[in-house]
Amino acid sequence: MSMISTQMEHYMVPNTGSTARDFCMLERNLLSHLKLALLLSLLSSSLLLRARLVPEPEGTPSKTEDSTSLPLAGIQLAASLATIIAGIWEFHTGYRDIRDMRAFLIGVNPHLAIMTVVVVAIFATCVVLLVAH
Repeated sequence: MSMISTQMEHYMVPNTGSTARDFCMLERNLLSHLKLALLLSLLSSSLLLRARLVPEPEGTPSKTEDSTSLPLAGIQLAASLATIIAGIWEFHTGYRDIRDMRAFLIGVNPHLAIMTVVVVAIFATCVVLLVAH
């Protein structure tokens, strides 16, 4: 039992100052990334299945072309996977900084770059879908 407790001491962080609050912030950010990834994958699925919130009347031809739905769905799926990777990377980097007692509220460049690409993909999808309709 003592061997396990000595191994676990490496992973334990003393709860001094705002350590618990900082860890909860990391968890909340990871969950926000996962929620965004789920929404992006839902958008990807709805583009592939041509699902609409308001159904079109029976006699009306579909305005969505097959040529745009597959690439847009692929972009949204890639953005979803990039969001998950960015969230996990940010969580592990922040947790390592908490463990090493370093300040971690500085801007993380790779995470910012990945999330900028995701935002551009979302904005481009919105523009394409608005122009198509």
